[in-house]
Amino acid sequence: MLKAYSYIENEQLDSGIVDRQIFDKERQIILEFALNNPTPKMEKNCVFCNGATKDFATIDNVFYQRCKACFSIFANVDAELLKRYKAYEPLVDFRSSSEYQNSAAERRKEIWNDFLFWLEYRVARHLRKTSALDVIDVGNFYNAFSEKVKKATFCGSYNTAKAADIVLFLDHFRCLADPMDTLVDFWHKLKDDGILVMGVRVGSGFDIITLKDRLYSIYPYETLLLPSTEGLSIMLNSSGFDVLEISTPGTLDVEFVLQNKEFLDESDLFVHYLLNKTDQSILAEFQRFLQKSGMSSHARIIARKRAL
Repeated sequence: MLKAYSYIENEQLDSGIVDRQIFDKERQIILEFALNNPTPKMEKNCVFCNGATKDFATIDNVFYQRCKACFSIFANVDAELLKRYKAYEPLVDFRSSSEYQNSAAERRKEIWNDFLFWLEYRVARHLRKTSALDVIDVGNFYNAFSEKVKKATFCGSYNTAKAADIVLFLDHFRCLADPMDTLVDFWHKLKDDGILVMGVRVGSGFDIITLKDRLYSIYPYETLLLPSTEGLSIMLNSSGFDVLEISTPGTLDVEFVLQNKEFLDESDLFVHYLLNKTDQSILAEFQRFLQKSGMSSHARIIARKRAL
């Protein structure tokens, strides 16, 4: 497996991909659903490695656990409840609105361009082909991103083939009730030696383990699974994949902690010193350290379907 140590430059730390007004609207819709659909505390072993767990946080009346072995974070939520959440009409309507779609198209275009540029090289390396590939994009609700994938040099068909060379699953792993079943389904969707490309929020990232329940961007039922890179590798291997690459190129860990530093525990002496006694260049260097050492909370994974 290749662990990538290259990093993404972002001197201002904040890439500006989120319109806070739109994010707050989306967050409020999700919060209304969460508060009207509480989940009782149900402890279980780690869904990634079956290890013992301990309490992590309770967020909007939903209980999250953290694995003592692989350090993944998860909430145990009923699959039927999650199905209702994904079909929740106010949320579906808002995400399909022109306000939401146009904002995403404008603010995310550079990060999408960067991702597809990154992916072109991985496709050439791992599939030995650079064009006419069958792509299945699972869970994506951004129309502009769909159009960009269709125009990518490697894309021959998009969401039309029965079997894919590439399955894209970007930023939707966090909202699964049955992650193992989903990964096995992807295995069946892929051609022999096809690749699964994932973007995943990981629970081993600096901002998540520092802020815990005080991180505004982590909430039910949008985020239920926050695997560590180790936990995700275990599950991918168990579901029939060989992990080829894993990297953590996130740019916002330090920014999220900066935005919420008033909520830091007084005992977090190192983080308090880092944020209050260092300048912007040091914070940018620390973010690069998180990227290169695998401790950012955003991961990119490429895994190959393993033959039976």
